[in-house]
Amino acid sequence: MLLHRCLAGHGEARLPLHTANHTQKRYPKTVILLSSSPLPKVTGIVLRGIFLLRKKEIDWFYEGGAAAIFPDAWEPFRDLIPENERGSFIDAYWKRLNSDDVETQYAAARAWTKWEMMTAHLIPNEEHIKKGDDDKFSLAFARIENHYFVNRGFLASDSFLLDNIEKIRHINTIIVQGRYDVCCPMMSAWDLHKAWPEADFKVVPDAGHSANEPGIAAELVAGNEKLKNIIQRNGP
Repeated sequence: MLLHRCLAGHGEARLPLHTANHTQKRYPKTVILLSSSPLPKVTGIVLRGIFLLRKKEIDWFYEGGAAAIFPDAWEPFRDLIPENERGSFIDAYWKRLNSDDVETQYAAARAWTKWEMMTAHLIPNEEHIKKGDDDKFSLAFARIENHYFVNRGFLASDSFLLDNIEKIRHINTIIVQGRYDVCCPMMSAWDLHKAWPEADFKVVPDAGHSANEPGIAAELVAGNEKLKNIIQRNGP
């Protein structure tokens, strides 16, 4: 997501929802596509858990791909949705997360959040999973994610981020990726690495998705220390 922020700005725009049942709405201060305006000066970027908002990534995690690895965690997420709506879990959850009925919202939010929390670590983290029981946290968490995924990140094309690497290629960047990240699969980090070989690419061999994984946390600290040294040496 940090990569997304570097390639996008903030403002107010009319953006279409990518579902047949919804009309355009106005989203103040939402993320809009990169304009011709120059980016503010960025000294460095540390990226963790690469997700490029491509259809195949969304389908992998939310349309059944990751279920091959976590079938036990997937079934509660799947079973909340009637069979006749399972052609798009993203849209089916949008409908429930934005229902007029608060209990419907909370039920969808809990299922959405627990699915991610149960798959975010290489070894399940029970404290992390319990966050899914907090209705207010879950609703905010699920709505934010689902909003971006329904709208495909408000990006102009499926390959927008990779196609625009030239705009940030000059920035000192470190990419940290857990080898067994199920939420943001390794294929995305690998594609970014190939498009941006100048960036340092760190694969943590014994980690999943969470920034709290020991190996990932260590690489994030090391990456920030490296950028700090660059700033001290060269100036901001």
